[in-house]
Amino acid sequence: MTRSTRLNADYLSDAELAALEWGALGSNVRIHATCVINNSDRIFIGDNVRIDPYCVISVGSRLTIGSFVHIATGVSILGAGEVTVSNFAGISQGTRLISSTDDFSGRAMTGPLVPDDLKAVIHGPIVIGEHAVIGANTIVLPGTKVNDGATVGALSLVNRDLEPWTVNAGIPARRVRDRDREPERLAQDLRLRLRPSDSREG
Repeated sequence: MTRSTRLNADYLSDAELAALEWGALGSNVRIHATCVINNSDRIFIGDNVRIDPYCVISVGSRLTIGSFVHIATGVSILGAGEVTVSNFAGISQGTRLISSTDDFSGRAMTGPLVPDDLKAVIHGPIVIGEHAVIGANTIVLPGTKVNDGATVGALSLVNRDLEPWTVNAGIPARRVRDRDREPERLAQDLRLRLRPSDSREG
């Protein structure tokens, strides 16, 4: 099927990916051609990663994406703070990871076209832990950590750290219950499956 009949269904080819200047780029990385990526030299990506259509990634500091990570359609990763998306994490459709925000209290001006000395922008790192899942259209604010194994329901607001292996939801997101830790065991099985064979012929 040609590009013209596929319309905008294409992911970037290996050559197109290689033409960008990355901090690091692993193997089997698929990024859709409709994604907007700013400052790719500050982006470090592991193996087996897929970034779906219409994502906007504008990195001011550093973005680290681990291995076996899926970033779904329409996700935005914005701001000057450092962002880490760890191994096996999932970021669902329409989620916003916002590592910088204006001060809306009225003590300063707001907006990207206003001189910096007249603003009071808040920056903070965001960490999405291993096996964490962020539900669709959730907003994650600066200075927060979604710890390993924590999940966040759709349409939630994360404005504080979430405990490991918990299910969370709401505005703001709060713990609903504990989450089973079976993904940890399954990840170990996967690592063993992917480990190169050290058997030798006699």
